[in-house]
Amino acid sequence: MKKLDFRGKTMVISGASSGIGKAIAACLIRKYGARVIGLARGWEKLQKTKEELGASFIPYSLDVTSRDGWVELSSYIINNRMKITALINCAGALPEFKSFDKTEIDELERIVKLNFLSCAYAYRAIEPILENGGAVVNVSSASALCPFGGVSTYTATKSALHAFTTALSCERRDVRFSSVLPGFVRTDIMKNQQISNKEARLVRSFSADADKVARKIVSRVRRRKRRIVVGNDARLLSFLYRTFPKAAPRIVTWFLKKSKLELFSKI
Repeated sequence: MKKLDFRGKTMVISGASSGIGKAIAACLIRKYGARVIGLARGWEKLQKTKEELGASFIPYSLDVTSRDGWVELSSYIINNRMKITALINCAGALPEFKSFDKTEIDELERIVKLNFLSCAYAYRAIEPILENGGAVVNVSSASALCPFGGVSTYTATKSALHAFTTALSCERRDVRFSSVLPGFVRTDIMKNQQISNKEARLVRSFSADADKVARKIVSRVRRRKRRIVVGNDARLLSFLYRTFPKAAPRIVTWFLKKSKLELFSKI
């Protein structure tokens, strides 16, 4: 099957000012000469990203949880006569590790909007102007491969996003859909965790490099892969759940609790 051609094409990437989103933007611009409409809320971070990546990075300030914001972006793209080859949803948040009874409803609703509904809004707005044969890429999480305690809200939203992406691939044959399921990656996603510097260094030690992850994602999207599992920890979770579907979630939860790490103390 012929690979998707990203050379000189225009992409929309949410969460583009940091983490996996920024790394994917950099890969597309530097390796394929693509143009990226980079979305994030913080204008200063977007401007700094533009300074790093050059004129091919078009900063666009957007709250991805706003339906109206996505509609306005669609109008901006149409008015500027741009053709969109790919929509890549990277924006998301990992709330503090804790049991669900310690989660406030306001936090639950915020995470649902950010991790799942934002991607539905994005697809609804961008799909009508997406080129035939284009791509929609949703960055889910390895936790969607094996649910476990302490991340119930996060797992639920990322599992919903994974299922949503798979279902869309059954509805549209002229668009290529990819669900990305990464494990721990060296980004600022741990910013909501109340942990010591020692534990932060420990997490970083077994987390994958963001640039390497981005290159793998782009390569596999170009090869039209629908399910992209990235990272040793992600592959381990996938194996455990496929092999022991009943026991694996409890085993993982037990292991986290027994680790005695401050990171998992509220599970």
